[in-house]
Amino acid sequence: MKNAYKKFGYYYDEVMSELNYDLWLEFVEPYLKKDDKILDLACGTGTFCTMLKLKGYEVEGLDLSDTIIEIAKEKMKINHLNFPLYVMDMTNFHLNKKFNVITCFFDSINFLSSQNELKKLFDTVYSHLEENGLFILDIFSKEMMNEYENNEIHDDYQTFKLDWTTKKTSPTTLMHTITISEDDEEFKEKYYEYYYDIKDLPSKKFKMIKLVGDFNDDLEPEDERILIVYKKIN
Repeated sequence: MKNAYKKFGYYYDEVMSELNYDLWLEFVEPYLKKDDKILDLACGTGTFCTMLKLKGYEVEGLDLSDTIIEIAKEKMKINHLNFPLYVMDMTNFHLNKKFNVITCFFDSINFLSSQNELKKLFDTVYSHLEENGLFILDIFSKEMMNEYENNEIHDDYQTFKLDWTTKKTSPTTLMHTITISEDDEEFKEKYYEYYYDIKDLPSKKFKMIKLVGDFNDDLEPEDERILIVYKKIN
């Protein structure tokens, strides 16, 4: 897996400030018990981990980007918290411990570029889950894929300017080009996301116990985000 945020990681929280993390927390909490051990994959700057920890859950976070984990550690200190954070590939990590719940949100799975990477992720998650453990994730839908076929965002923030273009480069691939301009300096980074149908997910070792779209009670064709709860089959 190569889609790790680099310099953009330092701007991520401000750019994503309108993201409503409470929706994911409300979706997950019915499946959590206070003594559960939770691992958040592709944890980003640690916002979701921090929310879980502040609610009293035992949580750990893992991300491929050392930039992102550096920011997550600072956020943890600001909130006077302490929990493990790892710089690791979510498709191939070894923690020598097991968890009751593993999460992977914000279409992070769509950053995986092949069925082989998907299989490695599901196998690694399976090996790190306790008996009857849960794998809770989201992916984007075909509706969202089509919506972002040609999309542009141009925003002026207090200290920098953002230009974010998204284009479909194949029937199943989105290319994000992010340009940040600040203090007469500019950098550009590209990231790729890949569409997967639900049937593409290599979930034979799991039983699906929940499938909804856009945090509703069911899944409709117009929904942009698909949320799934899998239970480990022992």
